[in-house]
Amino acid sequence: MSQETNRSTDLLIEDEVVELHTHYAASLLHYAGSIADSEETAHDAVQEAFLRYFVERRYGRAILNPRAWLFQVLRNYLSDRMNSASARSEVRVENMDAHPDRGSDPEMLARQLQMARNIQANLSHRELDCLQLRTEGLSYGEIGDILQLRIGTVGALLTRAYNKIRQRACDDSSLKQELAAAVCRVICGGEACIQR
Repeated sequence: MSQETNRSTDLLIEDEVVELHTHYAASLLHYAGSIADSEETAHDAVQEAFLRYFVERRYGRAILNPRAWLFQVLRNYLSDRMNSASARSEVRVENMDAHPDRGSDPEMLARQLQMARNIQANLSHRELDCLQLRTEGLSYGEIGDILQLRIGTVGALLTRAYNKIRQRACDDSSLKQELAAAVCRVICGGEACIQR
């Protein structure tokens, strides 16, 4: 390949990456924030996913479902990073209680945090992964590709997760608003996310 052809190919791939970034960066960052130990780590992971996409395309690999591919790379990158931190015995700072929402009732916030812990304790890692990815708008097929599961398994995991959350709602119907907030904490992540 000539240098001119290489540059032309790079420009096409750059345009492709820019378009993907426009469509998927926000949802990738939201997902990364729900599982990363810091906002900086989440941003780094998203950039790494797009960089790896560029490299794969540069070497001629066809990627049939870019959105699922990016989510899978992001998830694997963060998993590897968290596992290597554990291997080095690094202590992750869990700052969910460090910055309470000053506008909320402290007792209500405490109930929400406890409910979020209880919900997360009742969900398997796979159920939680499926729920988080589904919240990002991914289809069952895309979730299956990312987690390397069959579509039927994804459906079963999501059904079990929903049933566990519904059961919690039935157990204490007087706390439905707090339960909704607790579910958001488990699924959506952010500062108040319950760390695994």
